[in-house]
Amino acid sequence: MISHIDGVLRKKNEDALSIEVDVGGIWYEINLPAFVWRSFEEVELGANVSLETYHYVMERQPTPKLVGFSREIERDFFKKFIEVPKVGPTLATQAMIFSVSTIAAWIEQGDTAALKRLPKIGTRTAETIVAQLKGKVYNEAMLQDEGFSAAEKEEAASLSEMQQLAVAGLVRLGYKQTEASGWVEAVTANGDGEPLDAEAIIRAVFAQRNQEIG
Repeated sequence: MISHIDGVLRKKNEDALSIEVDVGGIWYEINLPAFVWRSFEEVELGANVSLETYHYVMERQPTPKLVGFSREIERDFFKKFIEVPKVGPTLATQAMIFSVSTIAAWIEQGDTAALKRLPKIGTRTAETIVAQLKGKVYNEAMLQDEGFSAAEKEEAASLSEMQQLAVAGLVRLGYKQTEASGWVEAVTANGDGEPLDAEAIIRAVFAQRNQEIG
């Protein structure tokens, strides 16, 4: 089991939200939840980095995988999260686009509507998460991480599922969470008719940005 990695940051894979760390000449690819990826946006290649890691192998995909976190308590939350039925390591990594404190607070509040804003999390899964973890993630809910204020957490919860998926897509393309949220809200603020899907929202964001640049 690989539980911790110290090494030199050699590569960032923005499309996959992963980094590659050189440990004594051996490069380890580490997948990062979006909230962890954001902490590496300003870290330059060649810098020394340290991560707590979760090492797993899927039955149908025998290639070992590593998921990285900045702190042990974040990895501990991840371990609790993946024990929820139908929430495994892959889904949890994709879903955790907000900080641990934000997600844990929603769980402790029983806020299934907010949890549904996480990618891949539907109504039934959100209800199961609350049923399984409420009362067990209080310490994580009290964390001070990423500097999210109460107002910012409330704003995040107000985004629709399609808006949140679009934000997650933009983050995967390398944009910052705050920028992506602002752009998505701007292009969907006056939407009429049927709601746009995530891909259409992202295209609208790019179109608007190209107009502003032009």
